[in-house]
Amino acid sequence: MFTAAFEVRSVVAGQTWVLTTTDPVSNAVQTATYQVQAQSALAGQGVSAAAIESHPLVAAARAARDRAALDLRRTTIYAPVAGRASQTEKVQVGQMIFAGVPTMSLMVGDHMWVEANFKETDLERMRPGQKAKIKLDTYPDNPLDGHVVSIGAGTGSEFSVLPAQNATGNWVKVVQRVPVRIAIDSKPPQPLLAGLSAKVTVDLRTGG
Repeated sequence: MFTAAFEVRSVVAGQTWVLTTTDPVSNAVQTATYQVQAQSALAGQGVSAAAIESHPLVAAARAARDRAALDLRRTTIYAPVAGRASQTEKVQVGQMIFAGVPTMSLMVGDHMWVEANFKETDLERMRPGQKAKIKLDTYPDNPLDGHVVSIGAGTGSEFSVLPAQNATGNWVKVVQRVPVRIAIDSKPPQPLLAGLSAKVTVDLRTGG
């Protein structure tokens, strides 16, 4: 934002008004006020402060100032949580952003989890709270500790875009997969990336 200081002098009917400011957002209102005072002095009329505040020139300048201040505040986007911004190349300098349009991804660093797709036959004794071991393909020598947070309310195919329709009678039984969220309790050796492959083992003797 341009913030160069400048000075404006107006001498009318023996009176001098000096405007010195470094805030470009306020310049329009102050300049309009001095213009109204100068016009009144030329006409030989005294104008009250209330009349100046309600003058159309001042009102229009104030509206422009408020609009500029609003546009300036909207150039800063505050994230709801702390994390790392990803895919920021989608946003270019000077680009207008509209509500509802994805601009970037925010990777939250203090709430990490793994979504493990277990077979439905593995869930008989699995309960939230049980301990788990997570082995990432990226760091195979550094297994992580975790625990079961929740078990999905349905299979992955049930919530897919085109769920299977088995009412025709021509159906082959396939073991379904159920998403299980595993929270990561230990600190990873390096920052984790979204979408990494992992092997998860749950200790059914613990928790639950």
